[in-house]
Amino acid sequence: MKEKFKIFLKWAVVFLLCFLLIYLFVFFGGWQLFESGDPILIEIGVALVLSFFVFVFGEMVTGLEKRVKSLEERLNEFEKKE
Repeated sequence: MKEKFKIFLKWAVVFLLCFLLIYLFVFFGGWQLFESGDPILIEIGVALVLSFFVFVFGEMVTGLEKRVKSLEERLNEFEKKE
């Protein structure tokens, strides 16, 4: 049950950060991209939002890979000692 709560809590934090970023983007003039009616500006706006999500996801995956690699190295050291 604790693991499910931790996963939900992490998701909630990411959701709030994404919402905050999109809100700030729209608040500071980003709404003009979406309400202009110009398809290219709408595509640029969507690309900006999606690129943020992809960037954050990529950074998370890279960080996890580093942690796994570090744990594998530590495990190999422990196995060599025995």
